[in-house]
Amino acid sequence: MAATLASRSTGSVANRSAHVAAPSLPVVRPARPIGHGRLRPPTRRRRVNAPHVVAGPDCAPRRAPMPVVVLLGVATVVALAFLGLGSFAGSMSGVDVPRTTTVVRVEPGESLSELAVRMAPDSDVSAMVAKIRELNGLTDAAVRVGQPLTVPFSR
Repeated sequence: MAATLASRSTGSVANRSAHVAAPSLPVVRPARPIGHGRLRPPTRRRRVNAPHVVAGPDCAPRRAPMPVVVLLGVATVVALAFLGLGSFAGSMSGVDVPRTTTVVRVEPGESLSELAVRMAPDSDVSAMVAKIRELNGLTDAAVRVGQPLTVPFSR
């Protein structure tokens, strides 16, 4: 017995492995499946013979989120409605340029905008100037005195 105590106290590896048990590994428990976790805090246990509470019949199931295609379709419809209303409002902003034309001569000191006001006072001046430039092939607003121009006019 004294020899076994001596061998244990000296700490030889061969003798120690024979007398000491191997360290045990911790037990690994499998993870719970998703959605099957604890339903109550770990400190609160379920009472024995307690009734199991289930959601009432008035609770509706959770609705699925809207698909991306539906969201894109709604966004397209809203954008088209917005653009349509914008173009409708733009068409109502002023009186259109008259369709009938006549040939006039530029008077001394007169510009295209003054000529547009003289020929169609109820129309939009910038639209009239653009139409005069288009009808006569003008690249800029410079005109000469006495130059004949085809212009839209209102009666």
